[in-house]
Amino acid sequence: MKTWLAGCLVLLLSITAFGDTDPKSVVEPLQIARETFYHDVSKFQAGQLTEEELVTRISEQFAPLINDRTVALRVMGRFARQATEEERDRFTDRLEKSLVDAYARGLAAYGGEELTLPDEGVILKPGRAVVEARLESLGREALPVQFALGYREGKGWLVENVVIAGINLGLTLRNQFADLVRSTGSVSSAIDAWSFESASSN
Repeated sequence: MKTWLAGCLVLLLSITAFGDTDPKSVVEPLQIARETFYHDVSKFQAGQLTEEELVTRISEQFAPLINDRTVALRVMGRFARQATEEERDRFTDRLEKSLVDAYARGLAAYGGEELTLPDEGVILKPGRAVVEARLESLGREALPVQFALGYREGKGWLVENVVIAGINLGLTLRNQFADLVRSTGSVSSAIDAWSFESASSN
């Protein structure tokens, strides 16, 4: 599941400032990114890239795609208000690094899934959009995938959440962060203990 989710997220790599009200502008960069991603995977499968080189390339492309501050504050949930500015900054950095590394390494095990994209995204309001896609794999039922994106001036459309087959990544990570706060006893300790693996293992 994490590999499929990783594939979906990384297919958003080339989102840039196409405007925040045009529904086609949300999808067009995905088509370019999808082909770029498949090209890199083909080179990896042909032995032209090592696994570490593939991971590095994905990581370098994936990191700028995430609206990291928004995602981090949502994952922290009510604890964001209790945290200091330093703690919020620290968790933003730690969350981004853990997600990028986990997804990039998951993609090295890419199994031939195909992401089917619509012609247009859905603009919920200026600066907010969703893209309803399907992840198809031979011999498996297609999975619905919803990308939630926010538009930032100068950066374009950035990923803020993903829901795959009804599993809300943002909500799942928020629950896991709350569990860490309870088990470690403080927000600061939960940040220190955070990793994608620990969050996704429960």
